[in-house]
Amino acid sequence: MKKWIIYTMLVVFAATTASAQWWKLGFGENETSPKQAVERPGPARPSMHRGQRPRLTEEQREKMKAQREAIEKLTEAARAETDPVKKEELISQLRARLTEGAVKMHEMHRKRLERAEIELAKMKERLIDAEENIDQKVEEHLQKLLAGKRPECPEGGPRHKGPKPRVE
Repeated sequence: MKKWIIYTMLVVFAATTASAQWWKLGFGENETSPKQAVERPGPARPSMHRGQRPRLTEEQREKMKAQREAIEKLTEAARAETDPVKKEELISQLRARLTEGAVKMHEMHRKRLERAEIELAKMKERLIDAEENIDQKVEEHLQKLLAGKRPECPEGGPRHKGPKPRVE
């Protein structure tokens, strides 16, 4: 029995020692953790990635929350109301608020669609230009490769760092 207790204690001690954060013991003035030594310093995570919605500010969140709560209150009041005249009035108020929200959403989608159409037109122009000048571009690329130069990518290409510029 004593042997098993001793073996168990040794295993626990070995496991905790292996996972101990020894760099926090202060063996050096500027000690860094092994993870910190490997990680590259870089910018903070961007607030928006390609294809995602922009993050809302705290003010926008509060405004949306207040609108949602007002709609919920109107809905509960309309459900609980027994007088048909007052109920119709609450329903009309609720309908007006929902219509206002729907109109804002449609405006936002329309603006998004317009930006996408502008971007599509630019992409078509670039494609037509690339198809017309394909032999010239291939020859330029070949000469750069033979000269030992690295081919340049246009801005926004695969080596571009940072978010894609917005067109408005």
